Amino acid sequence: MLCKTGTKKDLYLKNYIYEPKLDGTRALCYKNKKQLKFINRRKRDISFKYPEFDFIKNINAENCVLDGEIIVYDKKGNPNFNLLQKREQIDKKILIEIRSKQYPATYVVFDILEKNNKKLINSSLLKRKKILENTIKESQHLQKIFYTTNGKKLWNIIKKRKTEGVVAKRKNSKYFPGKRKPAWLKIKFLKTIDCVITGYTHKKRTISALVLGIYDQKKLKYLGKVGTGFSEKFLAQLKKDLDKIKTKKALLEYKGNEKVNWVKPEFVCEVQYLEISKNKIMRAPVFLRLRNDKPVKECVLKEQI
Repeated sequence: MLCKTGTKKDLYLKNYIYEPKLDGTRALCYKNKKQLKFINRRKRDISFKYPEFDFIKNINAENCVLDGEIIVYDKKGNPNFNLLQKREQIDKKILIEIRSKQYPATYVVFDILEKNNKKLINSSLLKRKKILENTIKESQHLQKIFYTTNGKKLWNIIKKRKTEGVVAKRKNSKYFPGKRKPAWLKIKFLKTIDCVITGYTHKKRTISALVLGIYDQKKLKYLGKVGTGFSEKFLAQLKKDLDKIKTKKALLEYKGNEKVNWVKPEFVCEVQYLEISKNKIMRAPVFLRLRNDKPVKECVLKEQI
């Protein structure tokens, strides 16, 4: 289930609970008698990346499906996506083992969709929370998310910690797999948007700017370019990845004069911006990160603005 975009006015809603918005990778956890399996939003099995997730005995169920976020805490105790990327971007077993000790991850659970072959998605959120409370025993790498009915107070605490924001959830809401519903609202401190990387320009450095698109009325449309927010080391690796998926065909109508190296729509990135203009172009964009956990088709303008 996905969130609609909310505003600070939604911090005062009745019949809602509020949770911290975690800066990590969303994953479903499938538990049976023998193993745990973690599946991200791209439907990829990422279990092998987290050998420290050995908490099968802490889940009181013969089988179940959990919904949560994989995060890496920094020294201040805040979820840090840059540290998480040091885990996500490697596949070699020896490096995975080393970094699982350098940057240990935590699976923070906020929902339960099934338990002992009984589906729970039609139960209310608070009922699911109660079942979750009796199912999970916290451990070093397993936590249950904190929640409260005081959205404003949580907002102020999160703001002081300078983390992502708050998620508001309706108490009696069902769980709608794969759907974006107003029963769940994300309220963020910064204006950010997830875009499709459609190409790049090349002038004075490896990549001068990324050409970005967004789905609007089911078509991929130009949203602007971003040329700040990344290091040369990152750009060098990104160029290698993009050059593997080059294409001669433009994916959208480009509103610039520079030559563009077009690529297939396979990479998603999150960009901070000041505002979206009337002609649907970002103002003052800054690159934040790649979103390896998010499918390209979810980059829809009306669902993010």
